Amino acid sequence: MIENRITPNINIFSDLSTRMPIDEFSQKGFGASNIDSEGKSFKNILSGLVSNINTDINKPDQLLNEQLTGNSDVDIHDVMTAVAKADLGISLATQVTSKVVSAYSTIMNISI
Repeated sequence: MIENRITPNINIFSDLSTRMPIDEFSQKGFGASNIDSEGKSFKNILSGLVSNINTDINKPDQLLNEQLTGNSDVDIHDVMTAVAKADLGISLATQVTSKVVSAYSTIMNISI
């Protein structure tokens, strides 16, 4: 007969309360007036994300110009990594934009 030699570790969830932060929305409630203690609103967060994506889009051009002018600190691999990061950022921004537009149209179709 085969014995079960694997015993489950029941204590793996015992210290989750010390590692996981308490959800901010569970304390404050979810609503349009939720602004965290630093004063960041949804608009400010999206503006920051757009500026980060803009920086990521311009980075490959800067690195390529530095590499072509002979800067030995910039390698072609750095340029290609920056291009991939910019592509990923554009793809993510496109998907988020379509989800936001879809959510907005769904909300506007709700009858009161």
